Amino acid sequence: MGALLKAAADPVATQNPQGDDVDRFHAQRVAQMLERIGGAWPYLWATLGQENEILADALGVEPEDGGPLAENRRLLELAEHTMATTDDVDARRRLRTALAEAAHLQRAALRAGRQAR
Repeated sequence: MGALLKAAADPVATQNPQGDDVDRFHAQRVAQMLERIGGAWPYLWATLGQENEILADALGVEPEDGGPLAENRRLLELAEHTMATTDDVDARRRLRTALAEAAHLQRAALRAGRQAR
């Protein structure tokens, strides 16, 4: 999927050479996003399991089968519910720390994708 996204960037950038400056600017931005997402795609998938482990540990739950993306959604929904309903200061702190760690992994994956271009 990452390779397909990267390959789509060039045609998007050059699809409307007669368009006005705004059209060309938007096409260039979309092409840039496709290239960046495509480059980061394999790294993002590789880190998803790590993110899930961090979140499950902070939430004190066991991982479930069903694929890493479904698990990530489940954990993020549980995190949102926990933050909205708990009065346990330590639980909220653990969860905020886990979310920050997960965000750090995502940023590192995006940086790795940019460097892989």
